[in-house]
Amino acid sequence: MPVKQAVLGCGRWGSFHLWYGSRIGNTVTGWEPDGMPGFKELSETRKNRYLELPPDVHLTTDLEEVSGSDLITVTVPAQKFRNLCCRLREIDISDADLILCMKGIEKNSGKRLTEIAREEGLKPRSLSIWVGPGHPQQFVAEVPSCMIIASEDENGSVRIAKLLSSELIRFYWSRDIIGCEVGAAAKNVIGIAAGILDGLNHSGLKGALMARAPQEVARLVAAMGGDWRSVYGLSHLGDYEATLFSPYSHNRLYGEAIGKGTGIRSLQLAEGVDTASAVMLLADKYNVEMPITGTVRKIINNDIPVRKAIGELFARPEKEEFPDHF
Repeated sequence: MPVKQAVLGCGRWGSFHLWYGSRIGNTVTGWEPDGMPGFKELSETRKNRYLELPPDVHLTTDLEEVSGSDLITVTVPAQKFRNLCCRLREIDISDADLILCMKGIEKNSGKRLTEIAREEGLKPRSLSIWVGPGHPQQFVAEVPSCMIIASEDENGSVRIAKLLSSELIRFYWSRDIIGCEVGAAAKNVIGIAAGILDGLNHSGLKGALMARAPQEVARLVAAMGGDWRSVYGLSHLGDYEATLFSPYSHNRLYGEAIGKGTGIRSLQLAEGVDTASAVMLLADKYNVEMPITGTVRKIINNDIPVRKAIGELFARPEKEEFPDHF
């Protein structure tokens, strides 16, 4: 029996979900509000610079058409999700599995996106996140990957993972919504750090970055009550290749522009910019030391020159690599 799927947000990542949903046999509708850049062109040409939509994908600006969907995947920018929740309350999604596919934390509150959904009164059948490594350009070129569905409801996670799995994406599932959600968001901040190193011609330091960054993110996840092991899984460390090295990574490109001093690129699509501030809100709240993330935030805010920031990280006191506790 075909699954009725709605995709909210039809940009780069959203257009992939439209393409993929159709590929695995779902009846797919994509929604954007009136006036969104690029949506009119996508509706008229059925393609963007990443892919071409299958002919059976329906596009609309009427949110009412989402009502009655079995599966709703959300791909709007993380900082715009709360506003979308206000609109989603106007339609019936009680029989839908709601899956958040963004990797971000609300900048001004430090709230995770699933927290916002609950806070805003959304009551879907289940609430999950879909995170992990992959770029639309690679998927449409038939390059497979592994990704993860995380939810506090294990039955929902298992059901959705099996529903979405194909020869192109192998899905794992997790009950650790805190670890997966924070890990996925923080990954974008580390992507900016990697880009800064590329821009400075210090790419050799990316190995050290890959070793040290997960430790500070794991400390935060543990302090928040999540499972620190999730940081070393698909939601964070497993996504490093796609974020710290890929030419398609907007966060890495943003950081590289900073390192080169050539101006800011891809600001709108670099979720790590706002996430750096959000993660440091959480670090302060839970009293967790996060030197790499804090340095990225200071660089973004122009609080410190880039080379001086790197120097300060190297000037930190020497320490044991793996102490007995975080």
